[in-house]
Amino acid sequence: MLNALAYTDRTFIFTEDKLMELDLQLTPRSRVLLGILGAVLLVLIAVQGVPAVYRLFANQSAKTKQEQLIKTENLVHVAEVLRPIESEIYKATGLAQEEGQAAQTGTQGPTTLFDAELPETVIRARVDALIKRAGIQQNYQLLTKPGTGKQTQKLTIQNRERLVLYLYLKHIETEETELAEIAEHEAEADTFDMLMDAWLSEDTASETDEKMDETDETSSGAEPSIETSVSTDKAQSTDSIDAQTEWRFASLPETIPIPFRVKLAGYIKNMVTQQLRGATDFRQGFFAAQVHKVQTAATPGFFGIGAKPATVEIQLRRNSGLLDLLTQTEDEYAEAAPNTGELQAALVKYIEEIQAQRATLLEQLALAPPTYETQLYTVEMKFKTDLEKLVNLNHLIETNAKWLTVRDLRISADKQASRSEGSRGRNREGSEGANLNVDILLIARIF
Repeated sequence: MLNALAYTDRTFIFTEDKLMELDLQLTPRSRVLLGILGAVLLVLIAVQGVPAVYRLFANQSAKTKQEQLIKTENLVHVAEVLRPIESEIYKATGLAQEEGQAAQTGTQGPTTLFDAELPETVIRARVDALIKRAGIQQNYQLLTKPGTGKQTQKLTIQNRERLVLYLYLKHIETEETELAEIAEHEAEADTFDMLMDAWLSEDTASETDEKMDETDETSSGAEPSIETSVSTDKAQSTDSIDAQTEWRFASLPETIPIPFRVKLAGYIKNMVTQQLRGATDFRQGFFAAQVHKVQTAATPGFFGIGAKPATVEIQLRRNSGLLDLLTQTEDEYAEAAPNTGELQAALVKYIEEIQAQRATLLEQLALAPPTYETQLYTVEMKFKTDLEKLVNLNHLIETNAKWLTVRDLRISADKQASRSEGSRGRNREGSEGANLNVDILLIARIF
């Protein structure tokens, strides 16, 4: 009985071991089937996942290229906007060609002195012209030679801001001129109406009616033509500017009276000019110094009733020049003074719009090269002159040829000229006055 039970237990254990071996081991056929199933799953994953991953990277690449294209188009756009003032910058620095030279070369658009001729030739001709204008004798020595290599200059953010601000300066100058012409014609029209009223008041009532009808016909046919011509000219000039640049700064609000707009444009022009010359203490610029933000905290209300969100309001500063100008204008208008609050709101809105336009232009200039190269030439000169003519020459270089820089200046007295002057009884008024030996070293930057 015990042997039978033992045999039965061994049989059960043997059978259980066999079952475990069957569960853990796979037949070759099962392995093949599982391999085929795994391959099918991999193919399905590849078919579904690879295009999605490809589209993800392709969309990112296309988005990057699209953003780059938009930035490039913006840079080209702002270059076209700034092109009209390029020639004026060349004139201010003394790099612009004369009208006769530009006509001879047949070039279109702004060009510099060095676009048509060799730098050495241009430098010698320009220095010779400065010497003549200063009144210095032409018996001078001149040596021009190129510098070693090129110099890399940085185009800083401040330079770009000054460029955009200079564009706005030209805009406000043009607007001031147009508004002054309109104000002048309106003043003439008012004077004409006053004279006509005074003349018509001396006649009888019947004659007044007849002549007033004739006057109305005459004035309707003649006088509005002046205003119409002015507005037409302004529209044509605006269209021509828009046709060239397709963009311009915002104009002063029309709600402000024209005489005050003339004063306002003149004041803004003077302050922007001082800012460009560095003669003001505005750290953030003229417009930024005129306004400030007034923040109002949010109020929760009573259980949500009467709750108000936080607000930010931009106002003119109490010590701003624009607010002082508004106060003066209010005194001038007396009883017919416009609403000061409306004028302040209009000016604040105008400042915000101008600041936004300037920020847009600066953003579009983001792809401009951060540096530019200039080729240097050294100009060594030796001549004899007096102190007054030497000062005149230095002034001409600083004002009319800003691409020239005085690097070194050595002055010594001419002993021979001093002796001959003493032998003539020190008659300085009748002498040439060439009693100074001058050695000057100039640096010419070729852009």
